[in-house]
This record gives sequence, structure tokens and C-alpha cells, in this order.
Amino acid sequence: MLTATLGGSVVIAAGGAGCSESSSDADDLAAGGPAETAEASMIYEERRIRLKPRSFPDYRTFVLESLWPRLAEAGHRPLCLLNGRVGAGSEDVVLIVGYDGYDAWQSAQPAITGAGPGDPPRSWIADEQARLMTPSPYRPTPTTPDDDRRAVYGLRRWWIEPDDWDEFARLSFEGVWPAMDHMGHWVLGQFRTAATTSPLEIVNLAGYRDAAHWEATRDPVEQGVPEEKVELLRTLGAARRALVHRSFVTLMTAHWP
Repeated sequence: MLTATLGGSVVIAAGGAGCSESSSDADDLAAGGPAETAEASMIYEERRIRLKPRSFPDYRTFVLESLWPRLAEAGHRPLCLLNGRVGAGSEDVVLIVGYDGYDAWQSAQPAITGAGPGDPPRSWIADEQARLMTPSPYRPTPTTPDDDRRAVYGLRRWWIEPDDWDEFARLSFEGVWPAMDHMGHWVLGQFRTAATTSPLEIVNLAGYRDAAHWEATRDPVEQGVPEEKVELLRTLGAARRALVHRSFVTLMTAHWP
């Protein structure tokens, strides 16, 4: 069950999970696994922004019509623009962009932050924070086809021991995602903070068609998921839960060009 506090976080018990034997390259391609992931050198920036009241429409237009194509043309990878739906306000924004290394990230900063005081988007921003993340070996994939985009995302944050990152990512891909993907869910990306801390924060972007779809995926048996996938989710879920110190999820609305 989730509980929500207005203006706070949607808190949910840490869950999900699983592992199986490693898939073949063909299986990886079909499932969005290592054979089609981005280069290991790719880094991602998570920019968390609190906009001034009633500024989101202007910021959305700026990102989708100006910033996104500009970044893509420069060879960067805009991954998603999200704003709060449940557990965050509509002016609470997350923008995630991928870069081919540190220098590429640095070169994009003027486009993201604006040329000077009063220029877009600075005039709409009340506060913002940015940090670098490194991706899971499994998601994001190098490109995001339209079919893999969703309208609503569960932006989940976990805290685990830093030594458990590789295992956590593998359990997610081999145990949790098969059952969830059968129900139409799709993880856009899973990341860890670039800096190693204890505990280590993990960020996961799980996509759904709408909020009702998110609720429906809580019961894979009712949704007709094959028993072998349900069993992975059930039995190996404990393996991933055992790695988690705490977690919470905020439902966010996605915006695409």
C-alpha cells in the first residue's frame, strides 16, 4: 500500500525482485538487456527543480521546443522531463539528460541553465539541484522508441549498501522486470549516484500508461502474468528487499517532444 502526504513523498515498502541465470545476447536484446544498453562511459545528470508558481507551462515549452532538440543536435541524450503528480507538486520537476562523458556534460550547462540572469529558464526557477549518475548495465537503452515511452512514472529512490549495486541491478532486470513488463510496465532507466556513499542512492524510472495502470500492476496474478514470472517476482523479491535500507516512490507525469 502507498501512503501520501500532500506536498511530501509517496512512501511505499521496499519491494520487488529476483534473479535467474544470465540470459543469452539474443534474450538481452529482446528484454532491453546489456546487449543494447548505452556505452559504459555515458553519464546522466538528474536535475531537480522547484519552479515558481504557475511557471511549469513556460518551462515545459522551453524544454520540449528549445532545449531538448538543442541537446539532441549536440549529441547529448535527453531522457525525460517529469513533473509531480502524487507526492510532489506540479512545479516540482525532474529533468534527466545523458552525456558521453564529463566534458560533454560541462559543455551543455549553459544551454540548460540559461545565458544570464533573467534569461529562460532562470526567470522561472525558485531552486534547483543537479548531480551526476551512472546507469545500470540494463537500462536506459541507447534510444527510447515511442512504444517504450509512458505517460506516468514511478520515480523510486532506494538506499542500499554500495557493494550491493551490481547485484541489485541484476535482480531488478532478471527478476522484477519480466513480470512487470508483461503487464505493460517499462523501466526507462535505473541509476546510482556517481559518487559512492553509504548508503548508496538508486534512482529508478518505471513507466505506466496512467495511475490506474500503476495500481493494476500491484497484482500480477490478477493481470495474467505467467506463473514462472510471478514466481521470480515472489521468491526472488525477498533477495532484493534484503538489500534495501529504505525506499519511496513519487508518481510523476511525463512530457515528450
